[in-house]
Amino acid sequence: MKQTTAQKILIQLIEHADSWLSGDALATQLEISRESVWKAINTLRKQGNEIESRKNMGYRFVKNASLNAAIINYYTNQDFAGRLYVDDEVTSTQSVAKAFLSHHQVTQPTVFVANAQTEGYGRRGRAFFSPAETGLYFSMILPNPTHEWPKAGLMTTTFAVLITDVLRQFFPDQDFQYKWVNDIYLNHKKVVGILTEAVLDLESSSTAAFVVGIGMNVATQLFPNDLKAKVTSMSATPVDRNLLVSRLIETIAAHYMDYANPEYLDAYRQHAVVLGREVHLQLGYETVVGVAQQIEADGALTIKTTDGELRTFTSGEVTKVHYAGQQEDSQK
Repeated sequence: MKQTTAQKILIQLIEHADSWLSGDALATQLEISRESVWKAINTLRKQGNEIESRKNMGYRFVKNASLNAAIINYYTNQDFAGRLYVDDEVTSTQSVAKAFLSHHQVTQPTVFVANAQTEGYGRRGRAFFSPAETGLYFSMILPNPTHEWPKAGLMTTTFAVLITDVLRQFFPDQDFQYKWVNDIYLNHKKVVGILTEAVLDLESSSTAAFVVGIGMNVATQLFPNDLKAKVTSMSATPVDRNLLVSRLIETIAAHYMDYANPEYLDAYRQHAVVLGREVHLQLGYETVVGVAQQIEADGALTIKTTDGELRTFTSGEVTKVHYAGQQEDSQK
């Protein structure tokens, strides 16, 4: 995808963020006029880029609190040029990604990022609160070159581990844990939801691609009353969301086909909040109550029910986890 003059200047400023770049230097390097540089700087500022300017020194990039495709692409070493789409607001990135896939042949990871979602959703179509500026919402189309049907449980647990590995780089003091199978927790509350969906190739009856949707409460402080007891954020202080999402999509794209590696499942088990605790598992119209015993080699959850029976589940949703002295309800 061809870069605009403003995008080229932005990349130059980011590459030299620790120094000043004069208008003359930018004009010479890009073979444009000083007036074109000035117009591009104004365009970049209108897009939310904080750019300082000083007489006899030039310009310096400070930050952009908004999500910006050029910045994200720069942080990913230009790996997603033409395959990265950033919008201020969408219904849901998952819906946008699936609509795109229905009209395009996707042969490499393709990413859809939004600053806000009006109809964000998780498992069973449940709404995911997606306010602007303080969260991070994105979906990735991940081609399946093998076309084999995956072990869905392992894919979701692996995504959770890959995501958490990145989050620990940005929030090293936080103790992230996993609630089987698709949520990341912090202090017994949800901070990340993961939704993995397979897209079938009807002609070959095989899995053509996966669409993984990720919603994060990064720095959100104001939640609806019905969610306050169930969800939390990673930090009260905003982080560079452009850098965060770039690291996430890099990591997922690089490792998703290795989802069956047992090391990911071992890491998931080590930080699984359900193991050894009484849980309520919703399975259709049935609620199974018992103590979570094990996460099996295929990602399934084994529960010892209240009548002493061992049952293993590859689907369903843990809606309640009993901690010592308290009971936690999952986000609806």
